[in-house]
Amino acid sequence: MNYIKGLDTLRAFAVLFVIITHWWLPIDINDSTATLCFWIRGLVPDGGFGVNLFFVLSGFLITSILLEALKNDRQHPFKIIGNFIVRRALRIFPIYYLTLFVLVTIHYPFIYDNLIWFLTYTANILVSKNQSFNSFSHTWTLSVEEQFYLLWPWLIVFTNDRYLKYVLTLSIAIGIGVAFYSMKIQENSYGFTFMWSCVQAFGIGGLYAYLREQQKLNYFNFIVNVLFPIALLVHFWWSFSADQGKAYNYCLITVNSILSIWLIHRVVVNKSVWIQKYVLENRVLNKIGQISYGLYLFHYPLTWVYDKYVQKFFDRSTQLGTIMVDWKCNYPIRLLLLFIVALASFHLFEKPIMKLKRHFDY
Repeated sequence: MNYIKGLDTLRAFAVLFVIITHWWLPIDINDSTATLCFWIRGLVPDGGFGVNLFFVLSGFLITSILLEALKNDRQHPFKIIGNFIVRRALRIFPIYYLTLFVLVTIHYPFIYDNLIWFLTYTANILVSKNQSFNSFSHTWTLSVEEQFYLLWPWLIVFTNDRYLKYVLTLSIAIGIGVAFYSMKIQENSYGFTFMWSCVQAFGIGGLYAYLREQQKLNYFNFIVNVLFPIALLVHFWWSFSADQGKAYNYCLITVNSILSIWLIHRVVVNKSVWIQKYVLENRVLNKIGQISYGLYLFHYPLTWVYDKYVQKFFDRSTQLGTIMVDWKCNYPIRLLLLFIVALASFHLFEKPIMKLKRHFDY
């Protein structure tokens, strides 16, 4: 499919929502800022929404790529699947495993004793097994993505065109059912980390890609346009509530996926020159979107590395030490370091490896 810059902008917002949720903002939650925090929490989408936006985007883009490959070469389905898996591996594995190696070397907590889970992309299962997050637990989403990549190409390539929309619709229903069963019936509050719970997000993105390719989006758009304001109201109701809708967390992926596919569609069909120029094709946002994988991968361990080594070399009793050690003061410093590391990783390590993809064209 043609490259759409606006989707990089969506990636940028998605990863920024995750970073803000995990790092929060450099303000104290006290009487003077309680109102401000209330509005920030209510109006700024959280990391959960950012993650689901990534999932829906993956479903849309991967399905679009596979459908286009099938259109060009339907006689070699195994070649399409093989090339897809290799291309995904070239994009994801090198920097991920290099990061793991570095973190093990510097004795980053929790990883060494649970290394097999991270090496095999099953961190999501570890989170559910332990019923808790850990120092590298944000990689549960990468595990879900990898498990999805192993399933999805077979589903798209070997399903008859006549039945594909029904299979994609079924995947959405399965995801909703698994999320409800695991989180509501079994009371597993970490059931959202299962790939089968998240498959609804991938399925919604995939169904949109299929119907767009078939030029049969009218009915789909009607349903999404009806559900969007409902999902938006639910989203804000949860955001401003005291428990942030935790009693209905089994619906969270569904609500976020509806909002996400509406946003993706608006980006794809956008005709506003102003929005196109200043938002969707904004060079800063596009660059953040391009390096979003590195930003996501590094942002969690970077805080630990920063705190460990900065506190070792700077004395809090000095003014410089206060700035470097205090988390409110060093917030922009850590943010800048994160972008520098992700940018360097993309251009010096990830991008050269991605050039190998040309040997595995569809």
